[in-house]
Amino acid sequence: MPEHKVVLFSQPGCQLCRTEKGWLAQRGVPFAERDIVADETAYAELERRGVLSTPVTLIDGEAVLGFDPKKLTSLLGLSR
Repeated sequence: MPEHKVVLFSQPGCQLCRTEKGWLAQRGVPFAERDIVADETAYAELERRGVLSTPVTLIDGEAVLGFDPKKLTSLLGLSR
């Protein structure tokens, strides 16, 4: 599996964030997590993108809004 730069923007209490973290972990996909509540720069980055909800996943710079397993699978080059 090719190595991708994966960054997950999340926040406490976000069920879809927890679901996606588990989904990524089950597939062995390493990712950096950025908590938009604890990290003002993470919040500002999402705000610049015009997004105010989580999860948002950047895969090699491409944004996936919400938990979208089909798009994540495609961008990560995973088998279904």
